[in-house]
Amino acid sequence: MTEAERKYYILDTNVLLHEPLALYSFQEHNVVIPMTVLEELDRIKDRQKDVSRDARAAIRSLEAIFQNATPEQISQGVAIDHQGIALGGVMSIFADHHSSFIKEAFSEDEPDNRIINTALYLQKSKAPCKVVLVTKDINMRLKAKGAGLKYVEDYRKDQLVDDVDLLSKGYQEIQGKFWNNIEDCESFNRGDETYHQLKTEKISHPYSNQFIFDESHEFVGKVTDHFKEGIELLDIGYDRLMGQHAWGGCT
Repeated sequence: MTEAERKYYILDTNVLLHEPLALYSFQEHNVVIPMTVLEELDRIKDRQKDVSRDARAAIRSLEAIFQNATPEQISQGVAIDHQGIALGGVMSIFADHHSSFIKEAFSEDEPDNRIINTALYLQKSKAPCKVVLVTKDINMRLKAKGAGLKYVEDYRKDQLVDDVDLLSKGYQEIQGKFWNNIEDCESFNRGDETYHQLKTEKISHPYSNQFIFDESHEFVGKVTDHFKEGIELLDIGYDRLMGQHAWGGCT
């Protein structure tokens, strides 16, 4: 694919809340995350609602892509890598907030307007490449088209990752014994369940509801939350895990 054939997909916040792994769904094309989207995710992540979990998941996915990049690389584009697999695309963060070089179609008061202005600017500056705004907001799609944006799409099912090698296995196996070399751990109960909050480098890119177990099966836990400095695990136990059914509770 030549550079002119690469599309630019600008993702709205609601796309990442709908599907936090949407970042990996655009194959060899360019994915642009406006700074406004990061600001909205940051405001949402601390709410006491399910949507906050999706916001945190999207932020962690972005961090995994940009964690070793310089500021210049982040603005120019970083190769998209998912669990060690290079997808061929490039992702960047666009500083859309009060950017002096953007000729505004709308006032900058609303986040949606800033994102649309970004799409219009890229449509002009990246021509002849195809620039596509992806949003699940019907009204935003109408506004963008009315302002002159040529390509506006919903996030569709056929854009989801279809390569099974890119899908998570749902678990991580830890080499050796899990508790070896873990010093900073706080254990507590919620009802009858035991939880551990700890710091460890053994678990890479954890996500909610992922199972963690070691080689000897002496420890089996489920990720219930994770933070910048640590992770929270529900202590399940191997026998209890293996007694669970896909549909229903434990036997």
